[in-house]
Amino acid sequence: MNALKKIDYHLDMAEVADRYSISVRTLERWLRDPSLGFPKPMMINKRRFFRASDLHQFDAEKAGRDVEEKNKALGLEIASDVIQTYEDFVKAMRARREALDMPCSEVDARSGMQENYTNKLENPGKKYGRGVGPDTLPLWLGGLRVGIILVDLPRRPRKGKGA
Repeated sequence: MNALKKIDYHLDMAEVADRYSISVRTLERWLRDPSLGFPKPMMINKRRFFRASDLHQFDAEKAGRDVEEKNKALGLEIASDVIQTYEDFVKAMRARREALDMPCSEVDARSGMQENYTNKLENPGKKYGRGVGPDTLPLWLGGLRVGIILVDLPRRPRKGKGA
């Protein structure tokens, strides 16, 4: 799975400057210096925007890493898209189970959760559904052989419906 294509978004000049802890003026100098190889922005309504994937590739090349490592975190394959809501988390966990071709009962058995609990976790809005709690989260993650890595997003996350 090419996770970067799925999470590709655009950043404006101020967000890119903030990402590299530089001023917008310094960023403009970087753009004029072809020896740096800094990604070129695209113009949208007379404003410059950068693709996040281009910036990730630039960072990887400057750090001396293989660009193909961009789909890895700590050397491990990325197993989901960016998760910013509980609904995203549940969808990612269900997709992981389906990618491993595991029925809910096998996840229950591998994780040590009671029978049919995975089905409840995957349906939190339903009458029989359950939300994941502090005791269940590590069991569910372990049953699907995944972990959670927090990363700094280059921009503020989107606001929820109630915010």
